[in-house]
Amino acid sequence: MNNDNQVARLKARIDELQSRLTAPAYNYFTLLGLPLTATQKEIEAAYQQLAEELSGERLALLGEGEAARKGRALAKQLQRAFQVLSDYGKRGEYEKRGYKEFVAPDAKEDTIEFAKSLYRKALTLFNQKNFQKAVLVAEDAIKNNPAKAEYYLLLGLSQSEVPSLKRQAEKNLAKAAELEPWNAEHIVALGMLFYSERLFKRAEGFFRKALELEPKHELARKKLLEITGPEKNFSDIVKDKGEKLLKKIMPSFFDRDKH
Repeated sequence: MNNDNQVARLKARIDELQSRLTAPAYNYFTLLGLPLTATQKEIEAAYQQLAEELSGERLALLGEGEAARKGRALAKQLQRAFQVLSDYGKRGEYEKRGYKEFVAPDAKEDTIEFAKSLYRKALTLFNQKNFQKAVLVAEDAIKNNPAKAEYYLLLGLSQSEVPSLKRQAEKNLAKAAELEPWNAEHIVALGMLFYSERLFKRAEGFFRKALELEPKHELARKKLLEITGPEKNFSDIVKDKGEKLLKKIMPSFFDRDKH
């Protein structure tokens, strides 16, 4: 088999494994292609096969492109899955956690990269409208890297779609705005949260603040107009005030058409 065919097959395999990571029912068992009842022998055999397919020697054929990066990330995730499922204690804890991501002690130096992979997965779940699962994965991303505003934004947006979590959504969107006070998107997200709850006065304040940061922000301007109506210019305001004053001084002049 020539190198071109090997590369094509390897890329296809990486895409197939990547799709397992973003599947709605994803867990370490499905990543390895196994049922939840898999034996230790089955777990070891599945891992050895996949580890061989994504060995460093094979991934070197891909150079330094996106496919190679995905392949290396998958190899780490497979290793993490095997470390958990091949240890009775860790496997039991993983099952008790409802098959949520598990950070092994020896993987903690890689928490920044792990957080990135969790964030990407949470974003995929959000786009699939699987909001409750997106919340759980985004929370894990924040545990591994609590300094990223975009993680809090995604968590808050996901919580905004779950009625019982809207109070927590406000807290996390505010945290995103605190970490990046220059970013209008976080402020707009807070405005949209209150707008969805018909708390228009509070929403208006956030949309105005967002427009101070980014005067051409389309969504903030659109929602502000929906709340307040078109803003009057200075001459219109002066004219309105003048008419009100005249009505007060000469009420009969304005009321004469009624007689």
